[in-house]
Amino acid sequence: MKKLFVSKALLLFLGWCFSLPNRLQAQIHIGPEVGTAISAIVPSNQTIPYYAQRIGVRGGMFAEVEISSLFAIRSGVFYTLRGFHFGNVPNPYNTDKYWDMHSLNIPMMGVLKLNQQVQVALGVEMNTVLGSNLPLIRIPSIQLGMRGECAFHITEQLRVAAYYMHGFNKLLEIRTRQSRQNDFYNNIIAGISLSYVLISTPQSSSIPVDLCPPFL
Repeated sequence: MKKLFVSKALLLFLGWCFSLPNRLQAQIHIGPEVGTAISAIVPSNQTIPYYAQRIGVRGGMFAEVEISSLFAIRSGVFYTLRGFHFGNVPNPYNTDKYWDMHSLNIPMMGVLKLNQQVQVALGVEMNTVLGSNLPLIRIPSIQLGMRGECAFHITEQLRVAAYYMHGFNKLLEIRTRQSRQNDFYNNIIAGISLSYVLISTPQSSSIPVDLCPPFL
């Protein structure tokens, strides 16, 4: 089940990469992206325990479709180690120090280019938990969130970005004595990533069409 889902996600991503530029007459950039992922969970009620952050890793491949000199669409497929620290709360499930979540992430963002070096991006991200040492996490489970980035091009190929993602779905739900008023946790992620352009397709140019018949 997990392998099938990952394979479908990769095929959809590759198909999007190679089909979109042809339709938009745009240029596409592909390369690796690695960085840190500082994740935490935000309680809906301050009376339930607040857990400390977990510092993990994030890595994968990105694709950016450059539609114009001012706007682009950026996506990718990434692995992220997310989780949170127990703090002073005892762990009743295992002896691990962290509750970890091994996730597959697919963002889709619009990128606004302020100049040749500075970019801002905003969009959505789908997170799928493929494995966890916390039995309360449903596997596979899908969460959606809003993602934002501020990026700076060190060179034309090398890019560093600071990002933040806030999940919309309930990652964990805590039952309370009051009916239909359960508390819950949302997942948030922030970090810094470094990407490098390995492949750039030649920029397509539109061919002018002569509307007049050849005999006129």
